[in-house]
Amino acid sequence: MFPSNRVRRFMVALAILSLAVWARPARAETNVDWDSLRAAYALYSKAPTDTTAAKVCSYLPRDLGYSAPPVARTNHAETEKFILKGLGALEGQIFRSKANSVMLAFKLYTIADGKFAESLDVTLGKLICRNPRLFLQQLKANRHLVARLDTLLMNYGADFADDDQAQAAEYRHRLKCIRKVRDRELQDIRDECVEFMEENP
Repeated sequence: MFPSNRVRRFMVALAILSLAVWARPARAETNVDWDSLRAAYALYSKAPTDTTAAKVCSYLPRDLGYSAPPVARTNHAETEKFILKGLGALEGQIFRSKANSVMLAFKLYTIADGKFAESLDVTLGKLICRNPRLFLQQLKANRHLVARLDTLLMNYGADFADDDQAQAAEYRHRLKCIRKVRDRELQDIRDECVEFMEENP
């Protein structure tokens, strides 16, 4: 016995709805263990190693789009302030070209907002000419965590504030450093950065 037209329509609608839900991009996790994240970053700050950096990463969301539920917003804000206050340890490791620490900085974008996100932009931007190859390697691996290339590539920080000439010189310097990277596997991400900077001087 064949199903009635009404049943068939219902089944088709259900199948379409199921497909839409399946195809929808997954939202970032909403169950961050903030206490463990702070404890892991405190340990990293005291002993910044590949292992402690990876431990911090393990408590972070995997993607952008994290939205703290109301009960976790205070914990989220406190954790941002805690990490921002101790960002010097991360910055030091980035400037020493420690790949896991550079990866950690990119992954912190998943919870960063406002001043915290801007600090990450400035710190990672300073790596461009210290180690352009590492910068591009980690940007390629974590491109999905960078919502805006302009703030990453061209946020020069307080040292360049209100100094147009210094900003222009730093812009040219960064562009030159990125262009120098010739690794075949980094060609696409290099060209994306160069094209973006040339179109947005």
